[in-house]
Amino acid sequence: MASKSSAAVVESVLAFIKGGNTRPGSKPGFGHALKLSYNLMAKEHLSVTNRNKTLSYRYRLSEDIPKATVGLYTALMDELSTNACFAAGLPSPPGVSLQMQTELLVKEPPTGEIVIVNTVTKLGKTVSHTRTDFYCATTQQPVAFSSHVKYMPTGSRILDFFFTNKRAYALFLWYSFRSAGDPPSYPEKHLFKEVLGSSLEYTNTQQGRFNITRQHTNPFGAMHGGCHAMVMEQAGATHAKAELGNVDDVLLEALQIEFVGAARGTVDILCETIGRVGNCIHVRVMLKKGERICSEGKLRFSQKCDSPKS
Repeated sequence: MASKSSAAVVESVLAFIKGGNTRPGSKPGFGHALKLSYNLMAKEHLSVTNRNKTLSYRYRLSEDIPKATVGLYTALMDELSTNACFAAGLPSPPGVSLQMQTELLVKEPPTGEIVIVNTVTKLGKTVSHTRTDFYCATTQQPVAFSSHVKYMPTGSRILDFFFTNKRAYALFLWYSFRSAGDPPSYPEKHLFKEVLGSSLEYTNTQQGRFNITRQHTNPFGAMHGGCHAMVMEQAGATHAKAELGNVDDVLLEALQIEFVGAARGTVDILCETIGRVGNCIHVRVMLKKGERICSEGKLRFSQKCDSPKS
C-alpha cells in the first residue's frame, strides 16, 4: 500500500514539473540545462518516502559538468527541494527563496552519480524549511549538505488558490496541458559555457554584470535562485583567485545567499573581500539592480594545494 502511495506522489511531482514546463518563463530554462526539466529528468531515479516528507533523486553528472561544485549543489537543491515541498503538500505553492546555504564536506567532489536527499522539515502556510544531503552514489560518503528557506505564497491570489486546492490545481494542469501540449524537448546546452558564460561579463575582478534572459528565469520571470548561486560562484572565484595572488584555482567550500528582491534584466555584480585567514578567503558577492540589492552571498574559498602562486 505504501509503495502505491509513493508511486502516486511521484506521479504528482512529475505532473508538477511538467506543468511548470508549460509556463512561459521556464523554457528552455535553467532547469533544462541542469537536466531536471520534465523531458530530461531520469524519472526512474526519483522516489518519495517517509510519508511524503523526503524526496530522493540519483543525479548523473554530465560531460559538461564533470565535477559537482557548491554552486551546482545549491542549484540542484533549489530545484529538487521545491519538488519535495510540493510532494509534502500535494499541492503547495512553488514559493520564493529567502535563504540558501550549502557547505562542502570533501576536498575532492565526486564524479559520476550523486544521491540527493531532500527532507521537508517544516511546511507552513507562509514559510517552508528543507534540508538537503548529498552523497557519492558509489561509496555513500556524504559530500555536501544544504538548507533552504522559502516564502511559500507566490504573491498572486489566483495562483495561490490553484496551488493550494487539489481540484483547482488539477484544472490548472488540465488547462496547461491542453493549451501547450507535451513540453517540447529543447536542444541541450552547455551549462557553464552557453547558459551562464554567454551572459556573464567582467569589468575587473571586483565588478561585472549578468544579462538575465529567458534561459535564466523561473516560471514567474525572475532569475532562478540556483542561477544566482552559480553566477556568484563564478564571479566570486575570479575575485578570490586575484586576491590570493593570481592563483590558478580555488575551491568554494561554503555559500550562503540571502534573497532580497527579484532580479530581472541586467544586474550588476559586486565582489569584495570580507576577511582572509591563511589560504582561505571570505568574499561577499552582491547582485544589484541600480541601487537595489537583489541578492547577497557570502562565500568561503580556499586555495587548492596544486594551485601555486604565479
